[in-house]
Amino acid sequence: MRTLQNPHGSKMLAELRRLRIAEYIRQRESGVVSVAELSQMLAVSEMTIRRDLALLESKSILHRVHGGAIAYQPTEGDRPFSDRSTRANPQKRIIGWLAAQLVQDDDRIILDAGTTTLQVAHNLTCKNRLTVITNNIPISIELSACPNITIVLLGGVVKHIELCTVGNMVKQALSLLSADKYFLSATSFSIGKGAMETDMAETEVKQAMLRSAEEVILVADSFKFELTSLIQVAPIYQIHKIVTDDGLPLETIHAIESQGVEVITPLRQAFQPVPDEIRLLMEQTAPLRAPIQGKVT
Repeated sequence: MRTLQNPHGSKMLAELRRLRIAEYIRQRESGVVSVAELSQMLAVSEMTIRRDLALLESKSILHRVHGGAIAYQPTEGDRPFSDRSTRANPQKRIIGWLAAQLVQDDDRIILDAGTTTLQVAHNLTCKNRLTVITNNIPISIELSACPNITIVLLGGVVKHIELCTVGNMVKQALSLLSADKYFLSATSFSIGKGAMETDMAETEVKQAMLRSAEEVILVADSFKFELTSLIQVAPIYQIHKIVTDDGLPLETIHAIESQGVEVITPLRQAFQPVPDEIRLLMEQTAPLRAPIQGKVT
């Protein structure tokens, strides 16, 4: 990798270095860059890079993620659901396919209102005698063309920007229902805090969904790991499986699994037949992956 030359002597001026970090991250097609890569490129220590990233994040120039940073984007809650769902990144589409492989014929499942759970729904059309419980209007529309799927759309107060229902009516309906699996979306997650959300009304619905399901499966891309949101939806011990992309380092996966949570990633499921569309997405996102993550025995 080419190291940037310092026009000011042996130590690059901090302001110039941070400007180049911001410019480099914006120019990266994937929008993701590691601390080690920046350290090598700018010929400074990784500790210096971490301090720079912290300062740039405080100015909303970038978001720090595990091991690096991504270009700043508005949070998901800042954009309408319809906008986010039409721009689903490759990681979410892969996660949606992986998670759908956990669904069996005759299952009763819950899908909450998230763009990743919408991707799960997109991959359920081949299932038979499935019952899908959801508070998300786009998910109900997605599955409405499948006569082999029974859709239970939870009635309540419509949250327009999210195209979902919330409130006491939704929670009361969930208290009468029972499901095999709940596919949980979240704005962030960590080992210490579990799954987190930004909206109180949606959090209350998600917690009611948790109580109605035998198994909880978090579907979230690795960019959300170790970010912090306002409200805890569920601690890590209430989650049975996490379906994510290949961005988590192996030591992080081991730490999560030490809490009794199974972690499912594309590389760990590589032995399964994969549709051409998903295989292409996996190839496109390969540069984002952490070192190969073998099965933990």
